[in-house]
Amino acid sequence: MKKLVLIVFIIWASSINAQVDIPQEIIDQLESYIEDDADEADILNVYERLLIYYQSPLNINKASYEEFVELGIMSDIQINDIINHRSRYGNFIRIEELQSIPSFRTDLIRILQYFVRVTDSEKLNLSIPEMFMKSQNTLFIKWSQFLEDKKGYIPNDEGKTSYLGDENRLLVRWRNNFSVNQRMGIILEKDPGEQIFKSYNNAGFDYMSFHYYLKDYSSLLKELAIGDYTVSMGQGLIAHNDFGGRKSAFVSNVRKGGRTLRPYNSVLEGGYQRGIAATLGVTSDIDVTLFGSIANRDGNILENEIDPDLPQLTNFSGFQLSGNHRTAGEIADKGAIAMNTFGGVIKYSEQNHGIGINLISNQFDKKIKRSEQLYNKYRYSGDRLDNVSIDYYYRHRNFNLFGESAMSTGGGSAHLLGGLIGLSRDLSLTMMYRNYGIIYNALQPNAFGESTSVNNENGIYMGLEYRIDKKWTMRAYADFWNHPWLKFGISKPSNGREFLYRIDYYLKRKLSVYLQYFYENKLADYSSHAIIKQTGFQSRHRLRINFDHIISKSIRLRSRGEIARFENPEGLQHGYLFYQDIILKPQNSPISATGRVAFFDTDDFDSRIFAYENSVLYEFAIPSFFDQGVRYYINLRYRATRKMTLEFRFARTYYTRLDLSPDPNSIYFIESIGGGNEEIIGNSRTELKAQLRYNF
Repeated sequence: MKKLVLIVFIIWASSINAQVDIPQEIIDQLESYIEDDADEADILNVYERLLIYYQSPLNINKASYEEFVELGIMSDIQINDIINHRSRYGNFIRIEELQSIPSFRTDLIRILQYFVRVTDSEKLNLSIPEMFMKSQNTLFIKWSQFLEDKKGYIPNDEGKTSYLGDENRLLVRWRNNFSVNQRMGIILEKDPGEQIFKSYNNAGFDYMSFHYYLKDYSSLLKELAIGDYTVSMGQGLIAHNDFGGRKSAFVSNVRKGGRTLRPYNSVLEGGYQRGIAATLGVTSDIDVTLFGSIANRDGNILENEIDPDLPQLTNFSGFQLSGNHRTAGEIADKGAIAMNTFGGVIKYSEQNHGIGINLISNQFDKKIKRSEQLYNKYRYSGDRLDNVSIDYYYRHRNFNLFGESAMSTGGGSAHLLGGLIGLSRDLSLTMMYRNYGIIYNALQPNAFGESTSVNNENGIYMGLEYRIDKKWTMRAYADFWNHPWLKFGISKPSNGREFLYRIDYYLKRKLSVYLQYFYENKLADYSSHAIIKQTGFQSRHRLRINFDHIISKSIRLRSRGEIARFENPEGLQHGYLFYQDIILKPQNSPISATGRVAFFDTDDFDSRIFAYENSVLYEFAIPSFFDQGVRYYINLRYRATRKMTLEFRFARTYYTRLDLSPDPNSIYFIESIGGGNEEIIGNSRTELKAQLRYNF
């Protein structure tokens, strides 16, 4: 069944001035990634990083390349321009000095002023207990619920429900933060349908997470992570938790970077390592990272083929990544796989060149046994998966070369090579080549490509950015790829191509407009009814125009119109979306509000359209729109005191569809939304949400 909302990612962070929004550059990237693959987009820590850097801005005179990358706002070429400017002219005196660098426009500098600062001193002289005493604490409590009844909560003839818990979603989060140097936090979450204080091992909340993170404590101890954390290596052929480095309208943002270790702050269950890790500065140029993790993962245990009532405890078909534990079956999958992970990273880096060696080993207490589908022929099976890689970079003036080569258990290999070239003051070129082997496997890869599995793919990408003048910028990319073996949804070797063209117009601080066209053509199975699958080329077209108009310091308007077209050998589908936003932030008022009304009409799910939505503080959604209807929401925020903020959200989607009967005035409503236990009888879906934030 079709899903009403393809993805809603919840992202939390520490306190920030409510007048600062997520930069449009990042919103555009989020939407681009979701359109490619909603379930795999690695965007869960975007707010976290931005808001921490807002609270403790980067020192532009001391920040490293990796720290600029973590910020996620600038392209690789712009980061190199900052570093080259520092080397040539010395430290920045004011942020406004960025205007002398051709690759920086006024609107980008205006955004950066919230996240970077100018200073000469950058020395940490506090002990760990002193940082605790001077740190800031933030407590979040959030509740949400859908008003309409879902099938999973409705009792059957025996009075039992499929979902064992109630409809409420609850999240409690505490954060302790001292600048960017020391962070500690606890997350407790109950998803809708899950039990509370009756959950796994009677632990209370179904999901619990703790992290402690120490950064730049001394020249020897550069990073320390205890509890839940993530590991980023090279360009993501093995593992990476960095936002960016994928196809988007910002064509130069293709290289991954950032620190090796990060604390885990997400409510996405299963995306973390759990244990201890540290990065040591062996010399001024060499860092060594060691990490170890022991965690139980959700997995689908295979039943005994002879007697289904007896579980086959030695095999499982794959990991369960939803994080939902609402039914008896989902609870049985929780923590069913014990996984031990260990590895290390050795990095040698100087300003203009560097090299790294990465190793990770994942061991399971049961064996993965894939289904006998032909596309699974080369996917790994067994109880251990090892990966090793070497990554590198070289920078010279306006030229930046980077890449990574990796190997996995079974002899598979994957390679990525990229280059960023500043052809002139206003023109830049990006090129990427990838060759991911059929038998290469990794557990949590996150590398550039058409698919997220990082195997069975070869391709070449070219991007161009031209800053016409201070008001106009043009961007474009082309990507060509092929899959030498079968994939899920493609029953034979396949290929495809993708193009994007975009032009931006910016008028001082009042108006920004962009026009964007996207085209994709690729081979795919298009008939699910035939005994023998039919395969042919399918194409997608999307044309979007977006306006962002600042009326005054208190009022801001955002408007968008988008049309979509999907075509395959079975037919042609169309769709459109139009929305109008209003953002009200009255000066010197404790109350602010955002609202939207959106109209949409698509022929089916294939012609769906995505759009970013504001939500309560430090949360956003990117739903997909399909069928016909209207969606509207309002977010209210009240700063009750200097320390406490209250928020409320009301969002509703109302579906209609034109009748195909001869009567032109006849309209009927769809009978249900969603499917399975998530099915709602009716033609509307309404969500209420409330949040309290308290600083102390």
